Amino acid sequence: MTATAVRPQVDLKIPVPTSKWRPAWLAASAVWSASIVVHVLVSALAWLTHEGNGPAPDFWSAFLGWNNWDAQHYVRIAESGYVGLSAGYPAFFPLYPLLIHVFDPLLPGDGMVSALVVANAAAFGALAVLYRLADHEFGPRVAQRAAWYLAVFPMGFFLFIGYNESLFLLLVVGALYAARRGHWWLAGSLGALSSATRLFGLLLILPLAVEYVRQVGRRPRRDVLALALVPLGVVAYSVYCLIELGSPVQFSIAQDQWGRRYTVPGEAWLISIRQMTEHGLLHKNTLGAIVDAGTILIAVVLLVLCVKGPFRFRRDQMYLVVQGAITLVMLMSTEVGGRSMQSSARYAMEAVAIFLLLARMGANRTADRAILVVGASLQAVFLVVFMAGTFLVA
Repeated sequence: MTATAVRPQVDLKIPVPTSKWRPAWLAASAVWSASIVVHVLVSALAWLTHEGNGPAPDFWSAFLGWNNWDAQHYVRIAESGYVGLSAGYPAFFPLYPLLIHVFDPLLPGDGMVSALVVANAAAFGALAVLYRLADHEFGPRVAQRAAWYLAVFPMGFFLFIGYNESLFLLLVVGALYAARRGHWWLAGSLGALSSATRLFGLLLILPLAVEYVRQVGRRPRRDVLALALVPLGVVAYSVYCLIELGSPVQFSIAQDQWGRRYTVPGEAWLISIRQMTEHGLLHKNTLGAIVDAGTILIAVVLLVLCVKGPFRFRRDQMYLVVQGAITLVMLMSTEVGGRSMQSSARYAMEAVAIFLLLARMGANRTADRAILVVGASLQAVFLVVFMAGTFLVA
């Protein structure tokens, strides 16, 4: 009897690697959906409890009602352009209103609907890219917490309304992540778009340069030219201002209309501290100064913990600390007429490192719950205040 050779069964299926982006999209979907539900519920509560002499607005009007102040300026620029508007409008950089203008004909409703769609699409992207960056640096658990902590940041609701916060954050985090992965032309291109969104996009040059030197050394390659792309957003806008508005620095001149000026580092923060004593404790200017100066102080402490203590970052992660440091220094050096450091509390979201630090601290269950509860509670209060139409958190 002859033995029959038994051939081993071979599984011919080739495993397909799971996309690294899939967990990021899922996390962003969960965080974005939860945030939208909460904001809609707050709008519904404000609508149901409306009291006044006139008739209550319909729910859609109430929902759009929390797109105050800058959101209306962006929509007006998108609909009319800069020419013919008041002298202060060029202070608002063009990329966000340009996107509103592009999508407006494709969407129902007016320009405010387009502004919301663009802002929320950018918010979704920012959450996903932040997840990828945090995952690359510290792993998926930290990444998950970082996305949630960004959304529950006390001023986090600005990511989901008609402001350019989410677009700018998406471009900044995207540029940092691209640089970390060595995709320098992509990093430079995103940096250029960020400087077309806000003047502070220029600040990306420093952290990108720090990371480039770390990766490449002091003998630059040809792709070092990618860093020169970052200022192109401002350059392009400057050319437009020269042609259409008569001055290449019209966007800087326009800042005078809002009482904005730059001081020596830290002076604006000290002025904000002094302003706390000029009125009563419950005066809106006092409360606003407490929110602005207090938020920046907390952010500075968190940034210090990125370089000192048990949660300090590795040396190869210093590009994140540099980005956070230069952001906070500029915020402490920017004074706005009427209330020093106005809006600084929401601009603090741009210091990416603080969310990664908090996400590492959140490995402790008590710390995690405290960050989520305190952040969400403060955000609910500030959102209601913002819907009331006050400059306290504008």
